[in-house]
Amino acid sequence: MLDGRPLIDAHVHAARLPTLRPAWRSWAEEFGSSHPWQDLYDEGGALVPERVDAYFEDEGVDVALLLCEYSPRTTGTQPIEDLRPLQEHNPRRFRPIANVNPHLHYPIGAEVERQLGFGAVALKLHPVHGGFGIADPELYPAYEVCRDAGVPVVVHCGTSSFPGSANRYADPTAVDDVLRLFPGLTFVLAHGGRGWWYDAAAFLALSRERVWIELSGLPPRRLPEYYARHDLRRLARKFVFGTDWPGVPGIARNARAIAALGLDEETLALVLAGNALQVYKGLTVPPSTRKDHRMPDAGPFTDDVVRQITRHMNEDHAADCLTICRALGGRPGATAARMTGLDAEGIEFAVADGGVEHPVRIPFGERLTERPQVRREVVRMTERARAALAGGLDVPDGP
Repeated sequence: MLDGRPLIDAHVHAARLPTLRPAWRSWAEEFGSSHPWQDLYDEGGALVPERVDAYFEDEGVDVALLLCEYSPRTTGTQPIEDLRPLQEHNPRRFRPIANVNPHLHYPIGAEVERQLGFGAVALKLHPVHGGFGIADPELYPAYEVCRDAGVPVVVHCGTSSFPGSANRYADPTAVDDVLRLFPGLTFVLAHGGRGWWYDAAAFLALSRERVWIELSGLPPRRLPEYYARHDLRRLARKFVFGTDWPGVPGIARNARAIAALGLDEETLALVLAGNALQVYKGLTVPPSTRKDHRMPDAGPFTDDVVRQITRHMNEDHAADCLTICRALGGRPGATAARMTGLDAEGIEFAVADGGVEHPVRIPFGERLTERPQVRREVVRMTERARAALAGGLDVPDGP
C-alpha cells in the first residue's frame, strides 16, 4: 500500500540476467538508473527473492505481475520457470503472466495451458519483439484457451527500440478484428499505444468494455499530452497501472505522479489497483494492508455511529452495497456484499466472489466531516455504479 492506497504493478520484468541480450541490460541501466535494481541480483544474475520482496514492500506494491518472454531475436528468452522462486517466496505479492511466440511454440494452445498451470493470471503477447501479427490465425487456439479460462490477453502496443523489433506490429487496431471472432476475450493494451497509436488505443478502450490501457513505459506527467484528444478523467477509468520495471524511475514515484494528475479519488483508486483487481483473475490486496487506509482521527464517525450506519446499509440497502462493489470495487462477479465499516476517507465491505470473501474499500470523493455527508456519498456511489453496470460510462461520443 502506498500513501493509504492499494497498489498493483501490472508490468514487471523479473528476468535472470544470463538469459538476456546485452540490449536489455542497457535499457534497464538507462531507464532505471535512479534506483539500485542491480542490488536485487546475486552474483550469478538471479534475483534474490528476499531482496525483491523487501524492495517491492518499500515501494508500496501489494501485488506485482511478473512477465516472462520468449523473444530470442530481440531481448532474449525469459522462461516462466525462472519466476518460480519469487512466486514461492511470496505468492500473495508475486503472480506470473504467461507468454507465447507462434514462431516457437506449437501447439500454441497447449503451451498456454501449460503456463497457466504455473498460476499465470494472463497471457502476454509481444508481436513487436516476436515478429507476428495479433490477428494471425496461428494465435486463435491461444485466444480460445484464454477466453475459456477467463484470463486476459496483454498485448505490447507501442514502439520498441530493441534491435530486431518490428514496430509495424504494434498497431492496436488488429485487436478489434480479434474481438469480433472472440467476443468474450479481454485485452490489455500494454504501453497504451506508445509512439503513433495513442488515439487508436484510447478509442478501443472507450468503445470496448473488455479493452483496457496499461500505462507501462509512459511518463505519467505526459499522459494529458498523449491523450489530448480525449477526456483524461473519463479515459483514466480504463487505465491499469504498470511501470515496465526495472526500466522506470521508480514504482512509487510513478504512482505518485499519477496521483498528481488531479484525478478524483475514486478514479485514482481504480487506476492504481481497482481496475487490475477486476481484469486479472484471482488477485487480492492483503487485508492487513487495508488498515493503512484508516486515518488515526475518525472525525465524526465514532464506533457507535459506524455501527448504526453499517446496520442501516446492510438491512435496508443490501442491493446497493452489491451494486457499488460490483461496479466500483473491482468485483464484477460478486454475489453478495455487506458493509463492514467506514471512516472519513472511505467505506469498507466484505464481498463474496468466486466462493471466497474479499475485503473491498472504496474511497469517498472527499474527506467527510459530518454524518449527513455519508448519505450523499453513498447515493452518489450508487448512481455511478448503476450507470456503469448499465453501460453508461466509458462509451465514446458519436457513432
